[in-house]
Amino acid sequence: MKNKRQKGNKLKTAFIVTTAILALIPMLPVMASTQTTNDINSVLATPPQVINASANPPVIAVNTGITELRVDAAGIDSPIDVVTIDLSPIGGNATTTMFNIGNYTKDNISWTVYNYTTNVSVVGTFNLTVNATDINGNYNDTVCIMLGVKKAVIQFSRIQPGTTYIMNITNDVNPENVGKNATIDLFSETAEIDNETYFVVNITKPGRGTKMYIGVDEVNEDVIMKRVVRERDFDWSFDPVMFDFPLWVGKTWTATTNVTGWLDAGLWFPIDTTAVVSGEVTNEVNLTGPYGTIHCLVVEVNVNLQNPSVSFLTRYWIGYDETDKKLIIPKYQSYYTGTLTEDFELIKIVAP
Repeated sequence: MKNKRQKGNKLKTAFIVTTAILALIPMLPVMASTQTTNDINSVLATPPQVINASANPPVIAVNTGITELRVDAAGIDSPIDVVTIDLSPIGGNATTTMFNIGNYTKDNISWTVYNYTTNVSVVGTFNLTVNATDINGNYNDTVCIMLGVKKAVIQFSRIQPGTTYIMNITNDVNPENVGKNATIDLFSETAEIDNETYFVVNITKPGRGTKMYIGVDEVNEDVIMKRVVRERDFDWSFDPVMFDFPLWVGKTWTATTNVTGWLDAGLWFPIDTTAVVSGEVTNEVNLTGPYGTIHCLVVEVNVNLQNPSVSFLTRYWIGYDETDKKLIIPKYQSYYTGTLTEDFELIKIVAP
């Protein structure tokens, strides 16, 4: 009896298994079809679009500087669910959620603007990956925001028009001026050159003076020298970049410009030549002088004329007044073909 029951149980089990297999056979094409459809949908799905990735400002000072990271994102197959940014390279979270700060429509596409504001505690250049995901799970993680972090940075800013610097003359082409004062009037007047308006920087000292005609390019964050006139020395018109903001140690810029005007080299003669103009932030110092101690970046601007072969170098110590939120230049030097001709140190600032 036992053997018969065992044989019956085996037959019954085999029947059940066979029946189950037969029942599944009609479903196999459906399952295969479903899997294939899902794979095709995954392959054909359009990921979100991400544009206008930026850091503003793109270079900041370590610890103290703050930047706004921003992107625009649009869902194509479905609306955006979340936009994150990987801040792990700068010590943050790898999936930091960015904030929705507005919407707009362009070319029949609805865009959403996302941002995140942060400071950074490490120095370096970082690529921060953005990940935009829609509600169906389609994502785009191919866009990065580049951010530079330096030990010290001076952002684009101005000296208030009408400000006057009283400077002590510590070195001069005329030794009798040493110990006397020079006055620098900053942007207290304007002048028209080639139908453009320029600010005037007027430097006066015993015996001679200098006028600089300065343009401010707010889009490119540049300060441009349009014309410089030094009594009994030269009168030039050109357009080199004096300061290319933001400034940090190691930053350089260079350009070639046409120079026209007059030069006194014993006799006055006309100038119509080219010049290579180069700028560099060479150092970071705590400058102590009559005005006090100011943390500065040292900026050199060198103008090299091709014919005649002469050079003019100007060195500026540039600081930033955190209290008044403005630039301050506590020291200024000028050189003619390697020879120091002026050295001024700030004594007093007279507000407009």
